[in-house]
Amino acid sequence: MSCDFLSLANPGIGKLAPYQTGKPIDELERELGVSNIIKLASNENPLGAGAKAQQAARKALDSLHLYPDGSGYRLKQALADKLGTPANTITLGNGSNDLLALGAPAFLSDGDEAIFS
Repeated sequence: MSCDFLSLANPGIGKLAPYQTGKPIDELERELGVSNIIKLASNENPLGAGAKAQQAARKALDSLHLYPDGSGYRLKQALADKLGTPANTITLGNGSNDLLALGAPAFLSDGDEAIFS
């Protein structure tokens, strides 16, 4: 038995167009027959990862087998110290969309409306 999940969703969901990601550089090079492309989209850095980021990534390999701290304790502490604010006032998310999705049910009630892109 199959289920049409779209019919169960809010009516506006069916009208949404999926986000179109940028093409990878190697695909653009093949498609356009050019090389040395520098993309200024997709939050990509044409200079590559910085030395500190590479060092942090190498260090993280030692604990890659462990489940990460979902509360982000160390990051919250570092941000709190830098910003001079209590760590319990900081909420972390996987991008702004995640934070909006977390905040909406906390502050909106039945009958409220909100729009965000």
